[in-house]
Amino acid sequence: MLSSVSLRHLRGFIAVAEQGSFTRAANRLGLTPPTLTATIRQFEDIIGMALFDRTTRQVALSAGGARFLPVARRLMADFEIALDDLDAQSKGLGGKVVVAAAPSVLTRILPQIIVEFNAAHPDASLRLDEMNAGEVHDAVARGEVDFGIAGDWKPLQDIQFEPLFSDHLGVVCRQDHPFVNRKQVLWHELADYPFVGLGPESGTGAILALQGGGDAPLRPVVETSNTVTLCAMVAAGIGITILPELAARVEASRDLVFVPLGDPVRERHIGVIRRKNRSLSPIAGIFLDLVLSRAPTMKLAANLRWHLPG
Repeated sequence: MLSSVSLRHLRGFIAVAEQGSFTRAANRLGLTPPTLTATIRQFEDIIGMALFDRTTRQVALSAGGARFLPVARRLMADFEIALDDLDAQSKGLGGKVVVAAAPSVLTRILPQIIVEFNAAHPDASLRLDEMNAGEVHDAVARGEVDFGIAGDWKPLQDIQFEPLFSDHLGVVCRQDHPFVNRKQVLWHELADYPFVGLGPESGTGAILALQGGGDAPLRPVVETSNTVTLCAMVAAGIGITILPELAARVEASRDLVFVPLGDPVRERHIGVIRRKNRSLSPIAGIFLDLVLSRAPTMKLAANLRWHLPG
């Protein structure tokens, strides 16, 4: 059965292919020639074809063996990289950290933290994926990322949400809009103007879908999943929108204004999204601890309410 193929078979096959001799390949692997010969024969029996054409003077790859050699090398290289990564993670010295986060978190909070992290752990690498709240929760649930930082979305089995900070919702409008000089806008006033919004897969969109504003829900003339596109729609005069303050400060240009919403005041809650009962790798844990300790001390344009432990 093909499932019987092991790393021992791959290592032996690559060594013989590269050395052109069972004796030299056995010396390289620290095996006896008969042991290596038996390993290759077993490999050939499993796959049902000859990997080498043998003569009394040399050993050459068969057509099938030549075709398989680059695949075998790639498999072994990937395996060795994975082992090195695990070893580095176990020592807390390196490895890869994959984080999915909301755009405002990626652009306003994480860069300063990454500077410090990279200086302390130069052998580690980071991958940052920009996603909306729904996508972040799903990515964590599928094990595609170490953890996420995004809005509370909807309960998922085996996923936990640990609040990090909250910011209040407000209207984003153009400089020529009647709301521009207001200190606060009331929810019921929004019904008088065209509205563009985020879909329910985003944290803000989910808040609006569940809570609405006033007696009637806001019905967008344009709906999108991207805050850059959303603010472009506002700048073009298509309508006003609602964003949390940090996201609005990130995306709004000099031509757009953020005005707080009230009666009632509503907040977006951003938190750390993790799988329950799953420990992070040492290096991912170090990065998350740095986020939790450094982020609340930052000076940000938005007025955030931090949820500090204890």
